[in-house]
Amino acid sequence: MARSFWGNSSFMHVFSPSRGAFGGILAIWDVDLISQNRVCVHDGFVVIEAVWVRSGLQVNFIVVYAPQGLNNKRLLWNDIYNIISNSSGECIVMCDFNEVRNESERLGSNFNTSSARVFNDFINSVDLVDVSLGGPRFTWSDKWGSKFSKLDRFLVTEGFLDSFPHLSVIVLEKNIPDHRSILLLEHRMDYGPTPFRLFHSWFDMEGFDNIVREAWATSLVGMELTNPWIIFKKKLQFLKSKLKEWNSKHRDMVGSKRKNLQELLESIDIRLMEDEGSANLREQRVSLLKELSDLDHLVQVDLAQKAKVQWGIEGDENSRFFHGMLNRKRRQIAIRGLIIRYRLKRGFMIIFNLYFRRVLRGDL
Repeated sequence: MARSFWGNSSFMHVFSPSRGAFGGILAIWDVDLISQNRVCVHDGFVVIEAVWVRSGLQVNFIVVYAPQGLNNKRLLWNDIYNIISNSSGECIVMCDFNEVRNESERLGSNFNTSSARVFNDFINSVDLVDVSLGGPRFTWSDKWGSKFSKLDRFLVTEGFLDSFPHLSVIVLEKNIPDHRSILLLEHRMDYGPTPFRLFHSWFDMEGFDNIVREAWATSLVGMELTNPWIIFKKKLQFLKSKLKEWNSKHRDMVGSKRKNLQELLESIDIRLMEDEGSANLREQRVSLLKELSDLDHLVQVDLAQKAKVQWGIEGDENSRFFHGMLNRKRRQIAIRGLIIRYRLKRGFMIIFNLYFRRVLRGDL
């Protein structure tokens, strides 16, 4: 039976048999990835003390199927607490805890505050981290779809997260069973180096021309380069670093300048509302408004450029380019005609004609 679940013979398994209405536990693992040292079967959970082969990390896998009553849950949490406290490796506690942590994890059923508090105290006492779920909010529902709960989860130690920092949990689709399957995986996204963007507003800023001239005129000290393309590349890299440094300082300066202008404008407005204004004060207010407008204009220019870049990435590729490729592919695979050299039976001929018409209409 375990082999039918796994699909091949490269596995080990342990199970805790069911008792009456209380279900059992079956844990299966790949022997090429996980080398078990010891397996223990307890009431309501099983423990696999193993070593993660690729990293050499010692991990205690604790597979749980918690009972319903609060007293039985207290005993279960206490047993798992003792195992985690006395273990030398990292721990991952998983599967059906038959408990929720807060009221938002239940829908259509009563929330037991004391039972949830006991569960949360257990999690906090052993410093476990609840890996957040992706997908549907709930993992269990009754057959009528009137009650929903988040009963399944993965609880891991901090050291386990240090070894696998990109952990995530995905809730899979629900079919006939009342529980949804949950999948723990590590998904690393490498987007490459951060792209460098040159904004059009920089050309209107004071000091931009000078920083470009100075950076380009600076000789690369300590580099004996003869290849002109490598020299050109290093020049661009140096210019990029200088522009980033200049842009960061300029952005901080603009922020502080904007704050000072707003404070001056507010003080002038207070004086004008108290009838202490004069013509010079109103002229000063107009000048401050123009300076603020100029700063806002630079921000708007950057936003407009970002919007065009975003449209170039998402809009064109997902519309004109995509549909152009689709239409070209459709033209390539279109059926121009058929020559039938054999006499077919009438029934098959009718079916073939119907299919051929659907192909010409583009339904298939």
